[in-house]
Amino acid sequence: MTTERFGTREEVIRWIKKVGIDNKVIVIISRSDTETGKRGRSNKIIFGCDKGGKHKISDSGTQSASKKCGCPFKIRSTPAKDGSGWKIDVKCGLHNHGLPDRLEGHSFIGRLTTDEKQHVADLVKRHVAPRNILLSLQDKFPENVTRITQVYKHKSVIEKEIRGLRSEIQHLFKLIEDAGYVYWSRKQDDSEVVREIFWAHPDSVKLLNIFPIVLVMDSTYKTNKYRQPLFEIVGMTSTELTFAVGFAYMESEQTENFCWVLEKLKELFVKKDMCPQVILTDRDLALMKAIEVVFPNSINLLCRFHINKNVGAKCKQHVVNDLQKTIDTLWMKVVWASDEVEYGQRLHQLEQACVDYSGFINYVKDTRLTPHRHKFVGAWINRVLHLGNTTTNRVESAHWKLKQMLGNSIGDMVKYWEAMNNNLRLQVGNIRASFQKSFYEVEHAHVSPFYGYLRGSVSRAALRRIAEELLRVDYVGTNRQICGCTLRTSYGLPCACELGIYRVGGIPIPIDVVHVHWRKLTMEVELEIGEDDGSVVDMTAAMDELWRRFRSLDVIGKRALRSRVCELAYPTMTTLCPPPEKIKTKGGVKKKGKKPADYDVYRDPSYHEYVDKASQSSQRQSQPSQTSKKIKLSKKQPQFIVQFPNHIRSYIEDVVNVESDGNCGFRVIASLHGYGEDGWPMPSEKWMSLPDMSYLIANRYNVVLVCLGNPCITFFPMTSSHSPNVSIYCIGFVNQNHWVQVNMKEGFPLPPVTLDWKKFRSHIATTWMLGFAGRMQHWQLLTPVLA
Repeated sequence: MTTERFGTREEVIRWIKKVGIDNKVIVIISRSDTETGKRGRSNKIIFGCDKGGKHKISDSGTQSASKKCGCPFKIRSTPAKDGSGWKIDVKCGLHNHGLPDRLEGHSFIGRLTTDEKQHVADLVKRHVAPRNILLSLQDKFPENVTRITQVYKHKSVIEKEIRGLRSEIQHLFKLIEDAGYVYWSRKQDDSEVVREIFWAHPDSVKLLNIFPIVLVMDSTYKTNKYRQPLFEIVGMTSTELTFAVGFAYMESEQTENFCWVLEKLKELFVKKDMCPQVILTDRDLALMKAIEVVFPNSINLLCRFHINKNVGAKCKQHVVNDLQKTIDTLWMKVVWASDEVEYGQRLHQLEQACVDYSGFINYVKDTRLTPHRHKFVGAWINRVLHLGNTTTNRVESAHWKLKQMLGNSIGDMVKYWEAMNNNLRLQVGNIRASFQKSFYEVEHAHVSPFYGYLRGSVSRAALRRIAEELLRVDYVGTNRQICGCTLRTSYGLPCACELGIYRVGGIPIPIDVVHVHWRKLTMEVELEIGEDDGSVVDMTAAMDELWRRFRSLDVIGKRALRSRVCELAYPTMTTLCPPPEKIKTKGGVKKKGKKPADYDVYRDPSYHEYVDKASQSSQRQSQPSQTSKKIKLSKKQPQFIVQFPNHIRSYIEDVVNVESDGNCGFRVIASLHGYGEDGWPMPSEKWMSLPDMSYLIANRYNVVLVCLGNPCITFFPMTSSHSPNVSIYCIGFVNQNHWVQVNMKEGFPLPPVTLDWKKFRSHIATTWMLGFAGRMQHWQLLTPVLA
């Protein structure tokens, strides 16, 4: 209670709410009115407790709650008749509930103030995690009782205000345009759904044209909620730092998709005749074919690391434990052979050691050496100027840094672009700093006059390699045969025999013997445009032709042409839309008994990692018998049954589990077909995914394949007619990452077929629908029960 008068209604509101908070009471405005001159309207404010009002009972079944308990507390404030200001009258000062000790967690008290909102906005702009934003708020505003929920809500409000009414693709294009990126996109046929997007930072384009010799390419996954693969291209500076060249979201990883991306990469070169000398990739046949088409003069090397790992995995599958280490050593000698004569000798030794293991040696020769030895064996690649890049580690490392920025894989393309852009800004800063270090600082090992011409003109990374090579001079001398000249041919740096000549002559290393790649120590250069190769850009003729065509068209034609031009002139008004969100239906369990999160950014294990894990596990065990293994993998798994729809559970006799090694889908099909789950070779780095592989299984074995999961689907053969004695394979998708065998009772209901089957099946295949019409209708009758 108070006799104080307040000048304005805002002062009344502030005073009452402050006194309420001091007494652990949340006072709200129950009703208010403003005098307008009309009858019955007067200035007044009615305050009440936030627990006033009736508790509304809901039978929604959720955990929702209400703080309403009919509290009678009431305060009335009106202007005094003598004009001295607003007065306060306590109509009821009682509460019918207890008062809290503290106000943390209260939605009203936890609201952010103007200053707190600005602080949150500043931290959101810098991509600070919400939990760290909350800690920062508590440090800066000790009285703050905001909870993490309010931080998330305000973050969402900020992001919506930034995007406004623009769609995802429109906002993405606006960000790209504002940052000066070079980009291209294309859409699906007869659709506005974006198919591919390629973009490159302006500094990346400059670095590409300064350091075009070696590019490393690879795809990564789990970066966006659309499950589209991200194709990343990186290069290497003179200081041996990695720089991102370009990024592309692709619809799929087919040769045609890769060709489109590489054509756009080709347009980033200022000179038409410029192209990378070396392109390093994994053994992706579609990408390798695209490189051959778009960059026929470039040398395509393959990643040694992945080749060695896969060969090692095959060795563990085919070779007894006692010989595995020996054969691994012989294989590495083959890979590191310095010339073709040594390669032949090392290969012969490997063949002799594997005389009893034809499966392994045939794999090595047919899959690796015969078609691709010139892409990864030292005898051939030591003649190539690869600057030390023989693995895809650079682009793999770039993937990891980017995913650290992302945090999860449920964001859209805008979130990915922002993470990528921030990563690029840090990357370019590090590159500029490395140039300055090479220009101004001299390492102690390079103080000798022998490096006098190179200091400050050649990168410190190149000087370190020269210093290491100088150690070989003592036993190489000037003999080219002993030297091998690998540093000269692969790095463009003087090798031991050259350095021996300079040392004997007592002269410093000439700067001209160092490849120009290592002598570039700045980004602040103007890119040279070739005037005689047609690379000079001029749009005058094109614009004149555009105007001429526009004037010659009728009204409808002008509208159509104007619409196409506007798509180029106003990219933020594009009608393109992102692809539909996809559900991931493949991936191995990372830890037994624990399913991986659907939104993590971590890659799934590779084929060789599964083999290594299985090999380590088998070495720890004491050779279990085949019978015990079969019992372990075939025991009933009732915990899986509850993951299937209610209306089908009564028709399930048993659920049989298989090994969780990334090939669980193939193991289930092999078991159903009578081979046993280990009865066929496991595909390398492939998972069974729906619906594509389901059609293959149904057609190849002429069976009906039923998948229980979300959704439940039936797959009939697409080219054959109905058979009364057909086998029905039933599989189940559980834990969102694992396939199991489901044994069903005779005559169980069949779920519906896909639209693709109805669209692409042959005419004779329609008999499948007729033959199983009763069982499919039975499913439809049971489905409403589920709802």
